[in-house]
Amino acid sequence: MKIRNLIFGAALATGLAGTSGAAVAQELKPVRINQAFQSLLYLSLYVAHDAGFFQEEGLDVKVTTGGGGSQAWSAVLGGSADYSIQDPVFPTISREKGGPGIVVGTICNAETIYALAKNNDIKLTTNFPDLLSKGYKLSTQPQPDSGWARLTYLAQKNEVHPGNETFTDVQVPIGSEMASVFAGQTDIGLSYPPVVEQAEDQGLHVVFSFAAASRPYLFSSLNTTQSFVEQNPEVHQKVMNAFEKASQYIYRYPDEAVKIAIKEFPDLNEKIVRKAVERMISELAYPEHAFAEYNAFTANQKLHEFVGTIKKPATAEEGLNNAAALAAYQTLGRITWDAPRPITETIGQ
Repeated sequence: MKIRNLIFGAALATGLAGTSGAAVAQELKPVRINQAFQSLLYLSLYVAHDAGFFQEEGLDVKVTTGGGGSQAWSAVLGGSADYSIQDPVFPTISREKGGPGIVVGTICNAETIYALAKNNDIKLTTNFPDLLSKGYKLSTQPQPDSGWARLTYLAQKNEVHPGNETFTDVQVPIGSEMASVFAGQTDIGLSYPPVVEQAEDQGLHVVFSFAAASRPYLFSSLNTTQSFVEQNPEVHQKVMNAFEKASQYIYRYPDEAVKIAIKEFPDLNEKIVRKAVERMISELAYPEHAFAEYNAFTANQKLHEFVGTIKKPATAEEGLNNAAALAAYQTLGRITWDAPRPITETIGQ
């Protein structure tokens, strides 16, 4: 309740019409962030970087890519990164093994998984059991990946057990979920943007949104150690200020957010990138503010306990330190800009 009260207190803070107008420091403080992947899910990171919010806070942020959630978090534990971006379960895993780890902000607020079909007789539904009672074959990534976990969790919650008369979960290599649908091996595939938009462009259609069904859910988070926060309070506050600005900027200037996404993903079709970003904005998958919601953090922990990733879900008091993110919202309030900001540089430059 303490964390929730802080969130509600921040929402009622005064000064909701202003912005900080922080000047760029003469000597920028270095900060290292390791992302699990280069992903459209992490748009607030790219906006904070490319629109100059980190620099405005006096930070020189270098972004590296780990290649997976475990690798990104290992960079923090190994000392080659100050922060990581990935599933918030990894700090919990670390603490279960006697190590450090804390979630300090949100990057993606919904489990952006979508179910797509080729057969036009399979219609869009908001009632998940509709897809589990007609003998369909559904392709997911291997256990315990999020697609498999969400499918299994919702099936159990709705008391629908796999079988010939209900549904079959066909676990396939990551990235081949839609290929199995196109090949006729499965009826429905589960995947993420921009794979979803690419599949739609080739003729598949969405039949269910797990993003809507899972909300609130902390899918991707900003993570560090409590010792880093305590030893670098001013730097940490500036990092969270930049993420707060970026989160608000995405919803204030969605077209500018799309432009940044297009620049960060030059190998993807611009139409695909635009559709993916606009979908996630419409689903409120990108956070409107940098602090992680209590219920979203708890939902993530409970799901990972269910699939066996962790032995016991962390409480918000154990695994979530929202203090700087909430202070950013309280200080900055509802930010206004006179015009869009120039794109300074991209992560890859």
